[in-house]
Amino acid sequence: MAWKTIAAATAVLAVGCDAQQAAPARNEAAAAAPAPANPVQTRYDKTMTGQPLNRPPTPFQLVVTQATFPSGHVIACHRHTWPRYVHLQAGNLRVTNHDTGTVHNFSAGQIVMESYNQWHEGLVTSREAVVLTAFEQVPPGQDNSAPCPARPSQ
Repeated sequence: MAWKTIAAATAVLAVGCDAQQAAPARNEAAAAAPAPANPVQTRYDKTMTGQPLNRPPTPFQLVVTQATFPSGHVIACHRHTWPRYVHLQAGNLRVTNHDTGTVHNFSAGQIVMESYNQWHEGLVTSREAVVLTAFEQVPPGQDNSAPCPARPSQ
């Protein structure tokens, strides 16, 4: 009788081990979640200043940055070499492009397709903080933002 109990326990453990090894290949929680009723999809092929989207040569890395800026904060003048896409989660942001002279206002929920190789800066114009997530495609190990050079004293 004891050997039957040992055999049954061994079988349960063996099945349990197999199930644990298979678990990463399946995502039962995701499979059980309902699909969104009305997914919204927007396609972008240009930056906010009309530049065609580009990407670094492969291989490249995706850098994701989450940031919060208080009301009135100025995001100092800078430029990007590679694409940078920003999801504005909260607040309002005004982006001034010094190369084109254009000003763009963005609000929570919008996507900002930042320009590259053009000097621009941001200003939080809402009373609430700006919360954003930025996605950047860069060659491995490289940065994507360069500050404006210091202005010569007059």
